[in-house]
Amino acid sequence: MPSIRLTLVNNAKQTQKSAVILKVDDTSDPLTDILTLAKNKLRLKKGKTLYLNHGIELADPSWLKNGKVAQDSLVYVSCGEGYIGQTRQEPSTIAAASTAPSSGTQEGGDTTGDKNNSTASQEDLDFESLLINSEVSATISILAKKSYVDPDANAQLNRTAMLPGMRKVVGQPDLHPGNQYPIGATFITQKFIYPALIGNDIGCGMAVYRTRLSSGIKPQKIVDKLHGLEGRWTEGDPHAFLISQLGEEHTETGKAHLDQLGTLGGGNHFAEFVTIESRLDLELCDSIGLTDANTYLIVHSGSRKFGQTVLEASNNMQTKAEKKLLGIDAESEVGQAYLKQHDLACEWARTNRELIAHRVLTRLNAEEDATKILDIWHNNVEQKTIESIDSQRPCWIHRKGAAPSDRGLVVIPGSRGHFSYLVMPHGDQDKNGYSLAHGAGRLLPRAKALQKRPQTSKQASISALQTTDLGSSVICEDTDLLFEEQPGAYKEITDIIDDLGPFVKVVAILRPICTYKMRKESRT
Repeated sequence: MPSIRLTLVNNAKQTQKSAVILKVDDTSDPLTDILTLAKNKLRLKKGKTLYLNHGIELADPSWLKNGKVAQDSLVYVSCGEGYIGQTRQEPSTIAAASTAPSSGTQEGGDTTGDKNNSTASQEDLDFESLLINSEVSATISILAKKSYVDPDANAQLNRTAMLPGMRKVVGQPDLHPGNQYPIGATFITQKFIYPALIGNDIGCGMAVYRTRLSSGIKPQKIVDKLHGLEGRWTEGDPHAFLISQLGEEHTETGKAHLDQLGTLGGGNHFAEFVTIESRLDLELCDSIGLTDANTYLIVHSGSRKFGQTVLEASNNMQTKAEKKLLGIDAESEVGQAYLKQHDLACEWARTNRELIAHRVLTRLNAEEDATKILDIWHNNVEQKTIESIDSQRPCWIHRKGAAPSDRGLVVIPGSRGHFSYLVMPHGDQDKNGYSLAHGAGRLLPRAKALQKRPQTSKQASISALQTTDLGSSVICEDTDLLFEEQPGAYKEITDIIDDLGPFVKVVAILRPICTYKMRKESRT
């Protein structure tokens, strides 16, 4: 009877291990046998789920029967908790390829080329062998030391490192779990691009404007003025505004979504007025006109439904093999089509932030003389040659909730009622994937944040969230969203900034005075 050597590991307490020999044949149930061995060897009476390295769930017994799980593999036994393997990595190489990937299946081979060159069964075999048998080709690092990292985010990060063509994965201090892939992370690939890593809000980012409003303006004055910001912009022609930003050649770009141009959307998006709490780099502050006398506007939004249509169109163009591999050859027809639309979505998102700022400042008669200090994307993919990876072939940097650290100034906002930080990247940016945290990062999933909502004194608890500990006001007429976005649902921004210490210099600290989330007025 054939057998396979395995090391069973208690997923929750990984110092507890046991080497076993598992007998497998056509009549055996190897998954059940592993759970029985874990019960006897590791004293895990409630073992439920099995994981291989990097969080790949072992749920198919055929992987054990036909050799897709290698001899001496580690099998993590979970009693219901998510994959925890390799928690709290040091920001150094965790796993590196013993050899660089060859030009065959490791890099995707023909599976993203002529779809008639291989059969479906060969495509399936190539993909599964990539996941199970090959050495991980990416280095993994997590920059969080003070900041808490959810084990589920760790597992998602590790799984992503196994994708074909992946070279480097960096978890920023604001790392937290997403639906499938982590948020607050940077993924560096060669050859392949992964639209799913960017998600549907392509080009989401932040812009900062200096306004002529006095820093002494009262929060309530802003609250009283900020109406009429929901729904289609009716005080001008949104299509003409879009063309003025993108150029005459893009008259059809995002035209179907003009109702959303100039709108924030939901989730963690916001428009926030801030003042200068402290200027730490006086020379740089003076050079960009950052003074204590003015009020500044931060706008956080993206490409709205336009980004969703780009992602869906890309998915529809992919072959079955490409969908199985999850990634797209950047040089393929599908890859080039996605990149073209991706870049337009990024520009659409930037235009969206510009129009949001115009609408907000118009309400306060402050649209004139407003100066844009920065505008950065934190959901996008871009090409860059990275000497430490390959001096000859360029890489693709995917940022999902990660600000670029090779574009100058970056704003890193705290949660509502906390300070935000204007920083300048410095030092070796290669180690952090040429990226920084894009904010505080969620500590609690939205469902758990809602559970913290008091069952009594409802109005009192709402009022407490509408005025923060720093004295700023929060405009949010969606009660669920107000609780989902409460300060306690986010990590401490000071921990985030401390963890980024080797990579940034703090230029100024920003104090919030009024944050606009949404009103129930003709939303689109």
